Amino acid sequence: MTTIFLNSNNFPSTTKEDEQKLSSSLGDILAKDYNGNFFATLGQYQRILADNNQRERWSEIQSKLVTLFKCGTPEVINGPMIGIPVSLRDSDYFKKLAESKGEERSVIANIEWMATAWNATFADTGLWMGKTFEPVSRETVAQKTANDEQMLAVYDVQSTRIGRNFFREPTDPNALQAISLPALTELWKLKARPMTPEASGFDGELSAKNLLKEKAIPYSKTGGYFLCNPGSSVVPEMAGKQVYQLNYRWPDLGPTYPMTRLVDELVRIDEGIYLGQLVYATKHYSLGEFTLPGGQVVSLGDSYPHDSLLENIKRFVPIDIPNDNNHYGYQNNGFFLMIDPDNAKQFYADDAFPQLRPKPGEIGYSELGYDQLPPKAATETIPTADARVQNWTDITDWNNGWKQNQALKQKFTTLILEESPKGDTGVAAMLNKGESVLQMLQRFSSDISAQSNPEDELEHFEKLNRLFRCGVAPTVENGIFQGHGERGYNVRVDSTEFGDWYGEKTQTTGFDYYHGATLNLHCGFSETFCPDPKDSPTEEHIFPTRLSDLLDDQSMPNVLNIMWHNIGKYIFPWAGKSYEKISARKLSMFLDESDDLARRYPKRVNELKMHPASAPHYALVKKNAHHHWDSSGVYAEHLKSGSWDAGMSDEDKAFWQQEASHWIDGNNIQDKRVIAADPLMNIVDMNYRVPDASLQAVSAAGPSPFARQGYIFLGVGERESILPMNNGEQKKQVFQFHYRFPMIGGPTPIGLCLDEVVEIADGLYLGQLIYSTAIQVPFQSSVDPAEFKYQLFGYFLLLDDAWQYHRLAIGLDTLD
Repeated sequence: MTTIFLNSNNFPSTTKEDEQKLSSSLGDILAKDYNGNFFATLGQYQRILADNNQRERWSEIQSKLVTLFKCGTPEVINGPMIGIPVSLRDSDYFKKLAESKGEERSVIANIEWMATAWNATFADTGLWMGKTFEPVSRETVAQKTANDEQMLAVYDVQSTRIGRNFFREPTDPNALQAISLPALTELWKLKARPMTPEASGFDGELSAKNLLKEKAIPYSKTGGYFLCNPGSSVVPEMAGKQVYQLNYRWPDLGPTYPMTRLVDELVRIDEGIYLGQLVYATKHYSLGEFTLPGGQVVSLGDSYPHDSLLENIKRFVPIDIPNDNNHYGYQNNGFFLMIDPDNAKQFYADDAFPQLRPKPGEIGYSELGYDQLPPKAATETIPTADARVQNWTDITDWNNGWKQNQALKQKFTTLILEESPKGDTGVAAMLNKGESVLQMLQRFSSDISAQSNPEDELEHFEKLNRLFRCGVAPTVENGIFQGHGERGYNVRVDSTEFGDWYGEKTQTTGFDYYHGATLNLHCGFSETFCPDPKDSPTEEHIFPTRLSDLLDDQSMPNVLNIMWHNIGKYIFPWAGKSYEKISARKLSMFLDESDDLARRYPKRVNELKMHPASAPHYALVKKNAHHHWDSSGVYAEHLKSGSWDAGMSDEDKAFWQQEASHWIDGNNIQDKRVIAADPLMNIVDMNYRVPDASLQAVSAAGPSPFARQGYIFLGVGERESILPMNNGEQKKQVFQFHYRFPMIGGPTPIGLCLDEVVEIADGLYLGQLIYSTAIQVPFQSSVDPAEFKYQLFGYFLLLDDAWQYHRLAIGLDTLD
């Protein structure tokens, strides 16, 4: 089955079997996906690939795009084209290793960081909006390629073009989007959109006809130059397929990284529709050029082009020798679409790519007649509760409907507070009439971002600091987590499955879990480098004097907070924390800091050793063995008789039985987005695991199911806060999450973490993300906490199911 522009014969298959397979794949697409409108078909593909929650379908859609590209027709392109990225793929630097094991891509490449980050930021805003292809003189080509013989030999006034890209400033941008185009303008030396053929500074020919067609494309900046010619694909898997090739890599085009690696390839797949293949070099590329003070230009990495032996032979031997493409390790890094502006209305249609439609005030809005269309009625999607939530099944509007339910109204508007060690007052008055505690926190979070994003100072977090100091620490009662609300727990179940803990049959008991949300982050190192917020960093802290002078009186943006809210939360699938009872045997192992840990727990220590990400924990094992510390750990007295399985006295076992009633076994939980990265997570986190099916079933009945557990910790109540900012004459009582003991293990930098939480409302917990900033000081429990220079790195929330329904409705740190 074929179309005018799609035919399996367009690909040079090496065998009849491959040809038939390609023809069959194309036939399936045309029969099952194509309904006479490729705009709609490709729009559906793009929506799947732009949705991080549908990543299990990405490989399927990517394969379909490969088929369409292979079957497409090579064609010279003239003039402007509307563009949209359809898929992005990480470069696979371990591709050969993966293929040797029968895998298409390596585990690391399958994480697809680039696609995930793009989807979370620019997939639907149209930062990149297309390209234009303009006639170029032979003299200009000679200048841009340093008189490259091969390029000049294929120059043809009818097919050689010079091109540039279009960039759009997103309307109503978030913080990251707002800085993206100004940053690219400076980095890539973008120019303002040319409005007349007389505009200067362009190497191609600006024609009135093309500028008129560009009015269907809402862009404001242009740049990122390339030279085009018909040619053979440089991707080895494309077997020399004929394409229209766009090369950004010529140094005299002025490419900046990553364009120094980039070659685009285009084919036509329908009337006015071109499918492009993003191709990046994975070897022998430049990281960019830098001009030294004396004027000398230095290139980091390998310059382009590469004069290989084969290329030199071809200059003298008049035979067809294949290109030495493997020298650069070219790989497919995704696909994009190019659309003739004559088809703009079809491209921007509701069933195609309406998200890129010109907005009011942009070029293209009135030119295409969108100012004449009646506005659409707004629609609202409201999360609904399920029968699991007792007495709340009548709630259909978790944004405001809870106000009609007296039990929920009481829960959502009542703070749980105690006297602050620092005498903080007026905390209860921070809650406005008619708002929930969670809506108050959302208001605080927005205010903090507005203040700290341009200037990351801890003083902007003062409302949360005060609230935390007035919160009440949850407890552990008989080994089970207990809050201070009406019930004091979210769920409380025992697993029906049994497992093994280093030779002991185990069963999860007293299980409870809470959903997680991040409020605001902060660079806690700043308080260590410069303890007095009124001072500027100086050389006695960390910065050289010259750099200190540059930083003086300059505000430092809250990069951590910006990156989390604009990218991080879409990439990292953290979903909250779970708690369960811990056995005395397990607790005694986790808190053990003896000098013979490798002898006591050989299997556990070997796992630490075999997981490189747990190197800091394994380093503590070795330091204990070499008696790095002058004193013993806090629990050494009850471990000196031996481990639980080898020599521990009955008296010490009785101690650990009692001690275990005050601790919980904790896990961070992850949502289903992490499943695709299972192979990598098993390598990174030695404690990563699939939860018991009965526990997953419990979470599946709630608002946000979890799929994996890991990043384990020990939870303990009735502890004094390690942060001086929380303490006055009295010490603040908190609940602590311990990650630092050597036998706990876990990926870097979790070994520097010691979080604290308090309860601020029934089932709602405010947490402080705390890290040691003295990263050179190894952990031991006997060391004064002040030595580790613990600092606040931000605030997070733990929420029971009712709060989670409310959170999803108001959009606090959600993916929507």
